[in-house]
Amino acid sequence: MINQLFLSLGGNLGNTREIFEGAYPLIEKKIGKISVYSSIYQTEAWGPIPQADFLNQVILVSTRLAPQACLTEMLAIEKEFGRERKERWGPRTLDLDILYYSDVVIAEADLTVPHPRIAERKFILTPLAEIAPSFQDPLSRKTMLELVDSCTDTSNVNRFA
Repeated sequence: MINQLFLSLGGNLGNTREIFEGAYPLIEKKIGKISVYSSIYQTEAWGPIPQADFLNQVILVSTRLAPQACLTEMLAIEKEFGRERKERWGPRTLDLDILYYSDVVIAEADLTVPHPRIAERKFILTPLAEIAPSFQDPLSRKTMLELVDSCTDTSNVNRFA
């Protein structure tokens, strides 16, 4: 069975655009075919640690892998690009997150789907609404456009490419 996986890509260390371009073939090889790419957005860093702005993007991947297998492959891809998990919300070369896995809801110790903070983060909602404006969050039943419109995040999210 093929599932629709919405993944976010983010980073603020190194040449993030080149890192994203290097990650796409690995995502396609290890997880599934990328069918839609959002624009890349430059966004303020989220969290308490002062650091450089991030580049963020959302992609839609068609996958046959189970969610846990997707997570395992994503962590391996992050590591391949030098991701070190030193501090929460710290700078990173590549951050991959599962946002949605079709309309599946998962609550496990190491995996929560939908991503638990989607509705709070304009840097995720803006590219999501760009590529899937009518996709409904399986918990709130709101569309991505409705979520971005009601988001209270006031950080700047600017189209980069």
